[in-house]
Amino acid sequence: MIADDDPFGWASTAAADAYRDRDMRLAEKLIFPAVLQRLGGGSGPDRLVLDIGCGTGAIAAQLAGTGEWTVQALDLSADMLDIARADRPHPRISYRLFDGRTLNWLADNSVDAAVCCLVYCTDPDDGRLAGLTTEIHRVLRPGAPYLLADLNPAAAGVAFPTLRYGEPGSVYTDGDTMAALLRLRDGTTMTSATYYRSLDRYRTFLTEAGFPSPAVDLPTLPADSPGEEAPAENRIAPYMILTAHA
Repeated sequence: MIADDDPFGWASTAAADAYRDRDMRLAEKLIFPAVLQRLGGGSGPDRLVLDIGCGTGAIAAQLAGTGEWTVQALDLSADMLDIARADRPHPRISYRLFDGRTLNWLADNSVDAAVCCLVYCTDPDDGRLAGLTTEIHRVLRPGAPYLLADLNPAAAGVAFPTLRYGEPGSVYTDGDTMAALLRLRDGTTMTSATYYRSLDRYRTFLTEAGFPSPAVDLPTLPADSPGEEAPAENRIAPYMILTAHA
């Protein structure tokens, strides 16, 4: 997770412990398969992918488990990384603490792919995110994919089974704070701060860093009963997945 001087506790021990127990059903169905599909197959486990803002290591474990990637999983929370190392160890994953801004240990054009899931929405600082996006572009090989998965701004205020970000009926503009309610596996919720950004703002982060305008995917779950009022996740995408190539 990325936060500005940790004002809402994203990098705290308490937040890491709660985040460990989050209900990930929607992310597992909508984000994980889409990211793996868009990365595509590779030549073998010597290919390097960055998982930027890895949290407790859920995506990193998916990437390593394919056998196609060696993963550097980065986060600015030592507590998140401790959980990731305990819960999701893997010989092809190296977990690393970083400052959320720079990738200065990596050479230009040295990385085969990068993934960043549910990170931009946790950072209030556009300047830091712009710099990080530029760093990601710098380290990727020409043509390498960058997968940026985040909250769908069009779904602000919509109640999904495992999360709701923003208040129903509220209108948000770029930079506004939105409370996010995340369901935990025991049925309770945790509340955290997220930051609204329009799709155009995400596009700008990418294009100003040197990427082309991204492809945008808005995955939803198939409706079981098309004749009835479908659940929210069948009608509107909780998440969006942007794909751009260096």
